[in-house]
Parts: sequence; C-alpha cells; structure tokens
Amino acid sequence: MSRIVLLTFGTYGDVAPYVGLAVRLRAAGHEVAVASQAPYEQLITDNGLEYRFLPRDTEQATRESEQAQALIDGGKMRPSREMSKQMVADLGGVGPAMARASEGAELLGCGGPVSALFGYHIAEAVGIPSAALYLQPLAKTGDFAPPVLTLRSFGRLGNRLVWKVGAMGERIYLPQINELRSQLGLKKTTLGAFQSRRDAEWPMLFGYSEHVAPRPGDWGPHRHITGYWWPPTEANFTPPVDLVDFLAAGPPPVFIGFGSTATRRGAELSAMIGEAVAKAGVRVVVQSGWAGLSALDPERGITVGSLPYEWLFPQTAAVVHHAGVGTTAATLRAGVPSVPVPGIMDQPYWSRRLVDLGAAPSYRGRRELDATWLANAIRSAADEPRYAERARELSAALATEDGAEVATKLVEQLLTTA
Repeated sequence: MSRIVLLTFGTYGDVAPYVGLAVRLRAAGHEVAVASQAPYEQLITDNGLEYRFLPRDTEQATRESEQAQALIDGGKMRPSREMSKQMVADLGGVGPAMARASEGAELLGCGGPVSALFGYHIAEAVGIPSAALYLQPLAKTGDFAPPVLTLRSFGRLGNRLVWKVGAMGERIYLPQINELRSQLGLKKTTLGAFQSRRDAEWPMLFGYSEHVAPRPGDWGPHRHITGYWWPPTEANFTPPVDLVDFLAAGPPPVFIGFGSTATRRGAELSAMIGEAVAKAGVRVVVQSGWAGLSALDPERGITVGSLPYEWLFPQTAAVVHHAGVGTTAATLRAGVPSVPVPGIMDQPYWSRRLVDLGAAPSYRGRRELDATWLANAIRSAADEPRYAERARELSAALATEDGAEVATKLVEQLLTTA
C-alpha cells in the first residue's frame, strides 16, 4: 500500500474527475489524499478520502476580477502587464500550499495545469515519482495547435511553433517557481531547462476517451489516454420531488446549464434562454450553476441546483451546455445530443469535437449567442434523429472503457519502477 496525493485546483469540473480516480486508487489498496480548495472539501470527504487544503476560491476570484469577466464568455485575451500581474497574484501562495499538501506522499498526481506547474518541482525536491493528470490534450503535437489557444491548424511545423509560443506563457510564473524551488532546497531553473525535461520524460495521463479525441500520432510512450475518470456517484441522492413531477408531466425536456461559469450576465442569459425556449416550443430544465440562471416561464421550465448528470441527462431530449470537459463527457455518456455554447479555454475545442463527431448540430460562443440561433439549434438537436443516434453510438463506445482502472494500473507501474 502506498500513499498517493492528488493535487487539484480550479472549478468543480477541475476537481470531480480526480475524486473519481482517487476513489478507484483507494479501492486498489492505496492511501489517497486529495488537495483542493475549500469549496470541494465535502465532495472529497464524503467519498471517504483525506482532504488537504489549498488556498483561494475560483468562483469568488472570477466574479471579482474585471479581466476574468471580460474573458469568461469568450473575449479575446490581450496580454498586458496588468493582466500578467493579476495572473501571478491569482496563484500567490498556491505553490507552497501544494508543497505542504504533498507531505508524506510516495507518489504525486498533478491534476491540471496549475498543479502541474508546481507539482513537477515538488516531486523533484522530495524525490518521488509523479505524473501529470490532464483532462485535455495538453501535450505538444504537430497534429493540432494548443486547444486552449486556437482551433486553427497551421500545419505540422506551424502547430509545433504555436505550442512553443504558448509554453512561453509559463515565464511569468518562473519567479514563483524558483522561489518554491529555493524553499524546497533545489537550485533555481530556467524556463527552457525544466520544460524540456518535463516534455521529454514526465509521465502524462489524459482522462478522456480516444473515441472523442484521438491520440496524436507523434506522442511518445510516456503519454497515455486512459478513458474518462467519472466523478463518484452520489450514493444517497434523492431527486427533488418537483423535478420528478415535472419530468413525468410531459415529453423529455431540454437541459440548459453552464456549470462553473461565474459570469455576471446571469439575468441577461436567463432572459435570452426564456425567449429561445418559447421560440423552440420545448420544456426545459435550467440549472442555476455559478451563472445564476433561472427558468423564467414556470409553464415550460423548472430551475434546479446541483444534481447528478448521470441521473438527469438520460431523461432529456438534448443538453445545452458550456462544453466543459466534464459536461461534454456526461452528455456523451448519457447518449443525448448537445448544443454547445462555449466561453473560454478548452470549451471551444470540445464544442468543435462534438460537432465533428456528429453529436451536436453546431455551436456558438456565448458572446455571439442570440435567442433565434439557440432556438433553432435546440430544435435541430432534439428533432433530427442523426444527432441522438450518433450520441448513442458514442455512449456505447465509452461504456467499453474504464479510464480509472487504466489510470490506476499506470500509477502502480510508476510506484513499482521508482
């Protein structure tokens, strides 16, 4: 039995898959702790895992930042000195907190870009094996450019150049990295030195399916696409009575929710959704989420809070969502078509994948969204059989995979070869 610490940081969707993986690692006989921010402590402890504290509140920070609000719905990033200072400040104290959270670990799993940024150096200092645990294809390739930066392809050489330019973005964190390395007894490093070592040899596990995003042909053997790491099922979940009654009172509704999107435009988006629902003539379940959405017409809709997607989505005709990796996966698992409405980071990438896979009719960014487009997209997704048929085919393919089991075996290989 080994002690494993998983570092996570961000929104619910940046944490929940790692809790699912941690549960599987514990079932394999390991002691597992999950380090995360305070809002996710109960998610972690309710699943019998040890919680370790990390600072900051992503939702609050996003709401309070004018720059974040300008970007969250898909605004173009215009690098500036002010933005760089804010980005660095947003991670103040996170590296040392991750080092404290890693105490006693025999293996460190770095869940997501922030954890990888600091966790790689923490593991080096302690002398233990580690791995990057990513939910997106965030490793250099000539097959496509970085999906969090652009959907354009620039050819194999051009794509690699964009990856190289994108990696330069870590430069603003180099002082924090070197301060942490000094605190841990390591020599200072340069950006090129640690990035080249990390890219060449650091094990990377990707928690999504090759049926959804195929493996690039130029990835090395230290990069593994395992399949999805599903969030743990809520053992004592009881659906709200009013929701059960609503579902039984008519045809399958459309689900609309933007998850952990902490936009201040909730009232505006709710009004647009209400208009689109009326135009489309559908019933709707609206999840409030971080955006504070609501179903404005009680005759057509109901507003809900957090609840298990694996229970609700199979009972819907289509899902309108922000195309975060977790929600995207949940729609495919349920075998229902999507209407992606992306904002930032990897959301446009997963939106494009859903359309290219045939599980969504089209997508449109939230900044360009209007009620007429949304109504038409909802009707296409719900009425045209080919989208539901393709979603069911992908659901069947995902059912053959056990990403957490594959990842557990890979982690155990790291422990035995360390």
